[in-house]
Amino acid sequence: MISSAPWQWTLLATVLVGCARAGAPLAPAPTPTAGGAAVAFNAAVTQPQRAPLQALVDSLTQLPQFANMHWGVLIVAPERGDTLATHNADRLVMPASNMKLITAAVSLAQLGPAYRWTTTFTRTGAIVDGTLRGDLVIEGRGDPSISTAMRGADPLRAFAPLVAALQAAGIRRIEGRVRASATRAFPGSPLGFGWEWDDLNEDYGAGVAELLFEEGFTTLHVAGCTRAGRAACVTTSPLRGAPVIRSSVTVRSAGTGEPLLTWWRDSAAVPGITIHGTIAAGDSTTFTAAQPDARVTYIAAVTEALTRAGIRVRGARLPATRAITVTVHLSPTLAEMLPALQKPSQNQIAEVLFRTLGLEKTGVGSPDSGRVVVERQLKQWGVRDEGRAIRDGSGLSRHDYLTPSTIIQVLDAMRRAPTFTVYREALPLAGVDGTLRTRMQAFAQGRVQAKTGTIDKARALSGYVTTADGELLLFSIIANNFTVPTRQVDAATEVIVERLVKLQRAAP
Repeated sequence: MISSAPWQWTLLATVLVGCARAGAPLAPAPTPTAGGAAVAFNAAVTQPQRAPLQALVDSLTQLPQFANMHWGVLIVAPERGDTLATHNADRLVMPASNMKLITAAVSLAQLGPAYRWTTTFTRTGAIVDGTLRGDLVIEGRGDPSISTAMRGADPLRAFAPLVAALQAAGIRRIEGRVRASATRAFPGSPLGFGWEWDDLNEDYGAGVAELLFEEGFTTLHVAGCTRAGRAACVTTSPLRGAPVIRSSVTVRSAGTGEPLLTWWRDSAAVPGITIHGTIAAGDSTTFTAAQPDARVTYIAAVTEALTRAGIRVRGARLPATRAITVTVHLSPTLAEMLPALQKPSQNQIAEVLFRTLGLEKTGVGSPDSGRVVVERQLKQWGVRDEGRAIRDGSGLSRHDYLTPSTIIQVLDAMRRAPTFTVYREALPLAGVDGTLRTRMQAFAQGRVQAKTGTIDKARALSGYVTTADGELLLFSIIANNFTVPTRQVDAATEVIVERLVKLQRAAP
């Protein structure tokens, strides 16, 4: 598990020294506060088991290279109600994507695993000789499933029921526009509170709306397809014609190095993506970028799907008339969506869920309303007000804070919930898939189901581990404000997890 890197040998040696000094009795560990239906954890665990584990945590968190940072650690055995190790468990830390543990848990509790998003397509105007003399109007409620991640290589196939309904009505041409309903299920900014400016052009920083295609981002392919001094070729996918691309990328001589590109979302009258830079002749590169306007891209996707099916859209502005329902699309269930959220740590699905909680439970699909619903559910699970500060659903905000105790209380509430299997199986599996696919393969493959978390100066891992004798443990390990390489934080975390995997209950 430990490679020959010098800092890793130092880490291991220091931990072994700390554990060797662990023979003295330890004071009882602080316990997470639990109220309502939550389980209270105590320190009444056999000393032969607890002392080495607590000593290991103490040794790791006190290493010299971690002296300027903050650790939050809590490990419990829920069936026994025992706290096995703790460090700053009741202090707030920035959770990064561990916030998704909260969003997913509250969504299952409040919406249920069978919840589906609906998208309603209506038409205005009459149908005359195969022509709809009106508009096709889309009223969305946030369905995040129209993407290659959920639908395969061609997400436009998701609009097949719409195409079939229009063809069944005899429509071969739409005189008016394909447009979004005036109703905005998700009012306000498409971005989360406290998101960093530098993230907003990246795919993980894409905003969300009640109409969302390809999880809010677009794939761009730039090729040095011409000779030096001429314009490069830029194409987009999965849509061919959206979003609008404004490119000033030029071609250099062949063999002159890597592509040098910058891009940003353009706030011009027609939203698009601007790309600037150079690329060598014969070279190419592919990257993803945030869409400038999710609603505009969704409408372009519907239009492209119709055009592909032979239904032409003229786009004329016609007087509004009474709306008639064409079809209503249903998304996959929430239970089917959760792996697409948790395993790759997908921010936009989390933000849609956050707003959906507000929409379904308060009537307003805003982040503030979503926060009210989340905080109300956490209180029912016994989480204290001072144990959380929540501003978005994904953890991308640098204003999100949780205590390890709060995370453990939520993990335990879900352990006792009828939806536990759905919740747990959606998490990355160590050494197998998601953000843990390449981690802990040597000692924890298939034994740890946990959520990772990463933003600048924050690294987290929380979830469930099955010990050597089959006992289920809950753990939360979060590091903040470190200046060492992230791999050193990961190594310390994985030393603890390896001990948990190999743990066996002491004999009575």
